[in-house]
Amino acid sequence: MDDDARVLVIVPAYNEEAALEATVSSVMDFPLFDVLIVDDGSRDGTKALALDLSRAMPRVRCVSLPINSGIGTAVQTGFIYARHHGYAYAAQFDGDGQHDANSLHDLASHAIAEKLDLCVGSRFLDLSTENFRSTPLRRLGISFFAWLISVLTGKRVSDPTSGLRIYGHRAIEMFACHYPDDYPEPEALFWCVRNGLRVEEKPAIMHARAGGQSSIRHLKTAYYMIKVTAAICFDRLRAREVCR
Repeated sequence: MDDDARVLVIVPAYNEEAALEATVSSVMDFPLFDVLIVDDGSRDGTKALALDLSRAMPRVRCVSLPINSGIGTAVQTGFIYARHHGYAYAAQFDGDGQHDANSLHDLASHAIAEKLDLCVGSRFLDLSTENFRSTPLRRLGISFFAWLISVLTGKRVSDPTSGLRIYGHRAIEMFACHYPDDYPEPEALFWCVRNGLRVEEKPAIMHARAGGQSSIRHLKTAYYMIKVTAAICFDRLRAREVCR
């Protein structure tokens, strides 16, 4: 990895008290990663724990949103912080223990070496590894969005809902200005491909959730599928955009 590269690892956290410390500690094994915990108005001890971690670990910072605003707002807060502090790269790394720090390092190394704007960790590219690939219903939704994005862009993708990602400077600049409010991952991936950014997927390891609950449950599953599908289809009709 380039010694001059600085990577801000954005950890969105909503009621992730059970898994947050182990998640952040795993990232701290890699000296070129700094961490920003974004407490999304948690109602448990996440905010207090994030403050404790930022005091104990020099490369950890935290911000706390006053109310629960959703994953999109939490991650965009990280992009704004990364742009303001001059980070060349930013990563998204969930606070619930699902993502693997070694995979994050591999993604960052590849993104920096290849000068990518977005590198997505996919749990489906290497089926020979033991990996948590979500529930059958979730996998059906993932397959649908992979098909939709591939058809509309001509670029094959396998894991559009993955939240394990590395963003380059151009993506940081764009998403600090505009980012989907909720369920942002498929929309953000589609937006990057549609706007001609350099996007790749790499194999990644993922684990079962160590704490907290998914925001996509029960009736929200249907809303999620309809909302994201409509957003991608409408976005397909727009001209290329540049963040100003």
